Amino acid sequence: MLRLARWSTLVLVVVIALEWPASAMPPLQTQALPTDHLHQFLEAVTVRIDIDLPDRRGICTGWVGWTEPERSAVYTAAHCYQPDGKYRATIGGRDSLSASGVTKWDAPDLMVLWIARGNLPILWSWKPLPTTPFRALYMLYESGSGSHLVEVDIPRIYREIRFKNDPASVALPLTSHPGTSGAPIIDAADGALVGMVVGFLENRPDISAVIPAQTIYKTLVGPPP
Repeated sequence: MLRLARWSTLVLVVVIALEWPASAMPPLQTQALPTDHLHQFLEAVTVRIDIDLPDRRGICTGWVGWTEPERSAVYTAAHCYQPDGKYRATIGGRDSLSASGVTKWDAPDLMVLWIARGNLPILWSWKPLPTTPFRALYMLYESGSGSHLVEVDIPRIYREIRFKNDPASVALPLTSHPGTSGAPIIDAADGALVGMVVGFLENRPDISAVIPAQTIYKTLVGPPP
């Protein structure tokens, strides 16, 4: 009990990597994908977000969640926003595109980058976080080695842990590092979005703060920011 109480007072560490030198919404449904296609699918829709600043560079992660013929929406964490930053989205490890605009909600730490490229593959299905054990798949960013897919078993949500500076988040036993902010988490059983990484416990990168997909959906269909 003492350990859990101590955890509950720890601050959430947001995971934007800083390196020196509302109309878009997902439909309410799930999609079934063969297991051998999941990695390829997630790699295709995951976005590396480079944030160019006057004196440094930031890195976040995101995913393409909506598209039309002439533009698409990339979802990521709102704390990745920098007032003087210029955003470049690299989709599926290929094209690097400049963002033409930003829409953000400070609660629940959600932001949309608009890019002038349409008809893209999208992560279009979502579902609430499972209440039973499941296997998760997400893109982890690590400084020095870049991004790579990670599969991890999630035995439960740590509901005894609360993030005072981000109450919309829940704690999951998965690893996160600076630069992973905005990474989508999908259920490896069906490819449906279940949440988005927004941080980790101070001194505990193996316990991440996650915005549930249902919270993201409700935010997108609610009043504009």
